[in-house]
This record gives sequence, C-alpha cells and structure tokens, in this order.
Amino acid sequence: MKVVINGGIETMKIAIDCRYIGMSGIGRACEGILDALDFTANSFYLIGKREKLQKYPAEIIEDDTSPFSFGGLRSFPKHLNKTCDALLIPNFLIPFGVKIPVLTIMHDLIFLDLKETTRGWKDRLIKKILLKRCMKKSSAVSCVSRFTLERCRHYYGKLAEKCFVNYNGISKSVLSYANTHERAEKADQIVYVGNVKPHKGLKTLLDAFPEVGGETTLKIIGEKDGFLTGLQLDESAYKNVVFTGKLSDEALFFEIARSKYLVLPSKYEGFGLPPLEALVLGTQPIVSDIPVFHEVYEGLPVKFFGSREELVSLLQEPPQTVGCTQDIMERYSFRRQANTLIEKMETML
Repeated sequence: MKVVINGGIETMKIAIDCRYIGMSGIGRACEGILDALDFTANSFYLIGKREKLQKYPAEIIEDDTSPFSFGGLRSFPKHLNKTCDALLIPNFLIPFGVKIPVLTIMHDLIFLDLKETTRGWKDRLIKKILLKRCMKKSSAVSCVSRFTLERCRHYYGKLAEKCFVNYNGISKSVLSYANTHERAEKADQIVYVGNVKPHKGLKTLLDAFPEVGGETTLKIIGEKDGFLTGLQLDESAYKNVVFTGKLSDEALFFEIARSKYLVLPSKYEGFGLPPLEALVLGTQPIVSDIPVFHEVYEGLPVKFFGSREELVSLLQEPPQTVGCTQDIMERYSFRRQANTLIEKMETML
C-alpha cells in the first residue's frame, strides 16, 4: 500500500479507469490528464486497452469492456482493492465492487437537465441512480467548471460539499502541433468538431449554413452514428457539407487550423474543449450564448451568438487574427488539473 517516509505519505498506488481513451470528449480529457501526470511520483495502475496505454510507464490492467455497459460496471479488477490506495474515474460511472476511496470527475449533469439526451424513462432512471451513487460513493468530485459545480449543488445539496472546480486544459498533442507547424493558410471552410447528439446544436448550424452563400464548405468532424439526432446525416442532403467521420489527431488539427471558424452551437456543455483547441491552432471560435461558454471563454477572442440570424451574420464576417496561446495556457492546464487531482487524493487518504 502506501510508502510512508518520516511519518508522511511519500507515494501512493493509484488506479485509473482509462477505458474512455479513444472516445471524444471524456476520452480526450482523460488522455490529457494521463499525459500530464508525473509517473515517477506515484505508482499507477491503468485499466483499459494495452495498445492505447503502453506508452505510459505504469502497470496496465487489460480491460476492453465499455465503461458505459452493464458488463463494464461489473468488470472492476477486485485485486486492486488490496493493491491500490485510491481510484480515479474520469466520469460518474463507478464500477461495482470498488472498496477503495474514489475520486470522480463530473463533466456535466446533462442527463438530468435535458431529458431528450436519454432514451426513455428507464434509461433516464438508470442514469439518475448512477449519478446519485457517484455523489454518495465518491470521496471527492472534481467538476470541470463552476457551472457543473452549481448543477451538482442544485441536485444534490449537501452531497455537493465534496465537489470542487478543476478546469480541463490543453493537450500536449495540440500544443505540439501548433509549435511544429506554421500557421496554415485559411481555406474557405468552417469546421464543427464533436458528436451529433441533439444538445450539440448541430441542427442550428445546418439550418444557418445555407444562408452563408458562396462556395464555403462546412466540415463536420466526429462520429455520426448511434446518436439521437433526428438529422439526415448524409452529405448529399446538404450542399457543401462534408461529414468526415472521426479523424486522426494530425488530420483533425490540420482541418481546424485551416478553417476560418470553428463553430460549437451547443445548447448545453460542461466545459466545451474544441474552441479552446481551435484558439491554440489559430482559428477563431463561434459559440452559442450559454453560461458555461462565458465562464470558460470570457476575455478570449471568441464570438457568441444567441439566434440563428446572429450565427448567419457572424459566419459572413471575416474572422479576427487569433494569438492567445500563452493566455490560455496560464488559465487552462492539464498539468495543473492532474496535480490538483493528486493533491486531492492525498487529502482523501
């Protein structure tokens, strides 16, 4: 268990649920944290697919189950209860059988705030139960924004006293690309990055885009299958709209960097990472006028829209030159987020 030197905790043995690696959103945030960890300061046990984790100097616990499945909730390696001091989960889904202190990361409470993001009352009830279980069982809950923290307070009252704000950051891969590539020449292109769940507001963008006119192209990057959208996800149905599917990091960063704008028209977010990455890559974001975007992007060269007409008008304007990487790194850092998580575990123990 813990190595104790001079009466204090010198190192810890920490398990991390890494099965989210490779997924958009939570997966990118999880990878950002792993890349920022100091693996020499503590011992780490990473749960997930070996091929995605072998670059990290840690013990890998092979597990290819989906954390979102019932089988995934039952697959926690029980021997870690005796081996490790704490478990970090980058989401609210705590597997059954965990008996060590748990630190979870709460990205949002969208399943409670927006009923349309669940598949009927049974799905909503299951998620409600699992969220409440997370709040009860977690020793501490890291919220990616003040907005998410306030939603936890709204739903869970005193249980939210264990919550704290700990913002996401900019990944090493984005910074590396920005540092090793010259600024791309802007194409007559707008880009959207993310999944096509209804709360992402993609329908608003698709409705507004035809009025932009000219030969501007809209590229929609991300998974387009398996979500509740109500959209006809076929590029032949939309003029100058291309659904690329999921891209490699290199291809993704290239498309963002060469675009005039990155648009994130979400109705709801817990943080909203793509606009932050766009700013580092030299592309100005246009985002919906929701509270969390004002919290995260206040003072940065980001344009906000409140209506379809405002979005059309902004898309027709020339973008501003963006150069605020240093400001972003001072405000948002995966290194800072990872260090805060480790410090919180020390206090938990």
